[in-house]
Amino acid sequence: MRRLFLTIGSLVLVFSRSVLADSLTDRQIEWLRANAISIETVEAERGFSDLARLKEVIGAARIVSLGESTHGSREIFQMKHRLVEFLASELGFTIFSIEANMPEAYRLNDYVRSGEGDPNRLIAGMYFWTWNTEEVKEMVQWMRRFNQAGRRMDFTGFDMQTPDVAMQEVMQFLKKSDEQQFEAAQPAYADAAKPQQVARREFGIATGSFPIEAARGKKLSFSGWIKVEKLDGYAGLWFRADGPNQKTLAFDNMQRQLISGTRDWQRYSIELSVPAETVNINFGVLMPGTGKAWFDDLTITLDGQPFQNADVFDFDFESDQIKGLIAIPQRTYRTALDANIAKVGKQSLRLESIVPMRETVSPEQFRKTLAACEEVHSKLQKSREELLTKFAAKDIDWAIQNARIVVKALQQRGGDMRIRDAAMADNVEWILQQNPDAKIVLWAHNGHVNKRPFAMGKYLDQKFGKEHLAIGFATSKGDYQAIGNGKGLSNHKLQTAPDDSIEAAFQRTGLPRFFLDLRGIATSPDAAWLNEPHPFRSIGALAMEQQFSPASLSSMFDAIIYLEETSPAKPIR
Repeated sequence: MRRLFLTIGSLVLVFSRSVLADSLTDRQIEWLRANAISIETVEAERGFSDLARLKEVIGAARIVSLGESTHGSREIFQMKHRLVEFLASELGFTIFSIEANMPEAYRLNDYVRSGEGDPNRLIAGMYFWTWNTEEVKEMVQWMRRFNQAGRRMDFTGFDMQTPDVAMQEVMQFLKKSDEQQFEAAQPAYADAAKPQQVARREFGIATGSFPIEAARGKKLSFSGWIKVEKLDGYAGLWFRADGPNQKTLAFDNMQRQLISGTRDWQRYSIELSVPAETVNINFGVLMPGTGKAWFDDLTITLDGQPFQNADVFDFDFESDQIKGLIAIPQRTYRTALDANIAKVGKQSLRLESIVPMRETVSPEQFRKTLAACEEVHSKLQKSREELLTKFAAKDIDWAIQNARIVVKALQQRGGDMRIRDAAMADNVEWILQQNPDAKIVLWAHNGHVNKRPFAMGKYLDQKFGKEHLAIGFATSKGDYQAIGNGKGLSNHKLQTAPDDSIEAAFQRTGLPRFFLDLRGIATSPDAAWLNEPHPFRSIGALAMEQQFSPASLSSMFDAIIYLEETSPAKPIR
């Protein structure tokens, strides 16, 4: 099964193995109690006596990444604020950076450093409702007081999903530095600023993670029944094996089989070889275009032998909910079980388009716009040495960085969804290059800060090694804020943690709040279960019915913070 992390404007996918462990023993729970660092409160400005042991845990880390299990939990936000205060006050961290568009977030620094501007408007100016909360505002106001007291804490951002303000920053610099480049950049940026410019349509998809060890070095066959109705795109099964550095080693999505129009049930299949160097495998069903598609009785064989794991995968779609695949919520598609149409048994899986889609530009025009924006970035880079004779290095580098953000935002808009986490890690690296003696604390979702392939945390590990510390968050019960159920932004219930989940194990300790260092747990047999996959909650910007999927905590984070009960974050009114 695959874990899904949703954030504003994009999907960040993080995968896990698919075997659930048995319930834990009392001895294993006692190990948790003995090794957990109890946290007295989530509220900032209450002292640090209960956090004193974290100094040794954090050690010489230069980057501390703080995750969150939902994008809308008040107590998690409050605890992150308290940790920011601790890192700044006790360990000399001087830069804060949030999962928000880089130049927009940087504007908040004027407020926290000098008091200029309205914090409400500046927070709203980061676009993300996830951060437009009283909890974030309280942290921003604390930063202002911290700076007023003669200390230093800068507010920055490391995301790159929207090019608008980045383009403004570039154009402002070019206007005073190079009139010719300014004129050349105008048409490129005017095209890039067009609303809803996309290189390709969204598509309906349900996707999962396949056990790597089961498939490496083997010939795979993936087949299933497919039915389509008035489909102007195509439907298909898909399978992808990735190697190191995101290199796609094997891939098929049935696009060439042209399963479109209206067709009754037919069985289709793909075959490919899974290379021995594979490090990540994703698979599932998809449907680009408008119309409907149904899928049933999926089958996978490895070297001719059927693959089965009924505890995780229901390829017949007879369970009460989709099992083994995650249905990605999208504005234009719906994915659901269908009890009225089936080829085998009583149910099938249905993908359908639900609102009209429009492309504002052709793929060819999009490529031209992207190339023109890349040229703006390239020319700025090449002219840096010459510009240094007239302008400060920090101003030149800021313009170059914003030109790069424009390119990365367009690349993601063009459908390259995996680029975001790599780009965010590059942005963090850029911030530290501009501040070579600084230490930085990052604020993002668990899905970004974790250390699995293609997550920001993994890229940061590759860049900084042991200087990076990733801290995840978990919670057992309560409510959270998210968009969903046709109600817009509203409050939703956290599902009860399954008995074999990580959260249920943490709840059994009787500790309402604690910090757990996950490094070095392999030396204790009572902690070995943390190396194995167990259900673990993850919710992004959208309300989710499937809140748990298998995860091995020790492969994701260096440490975890558990808060037994959380409530919805409070929007700024």
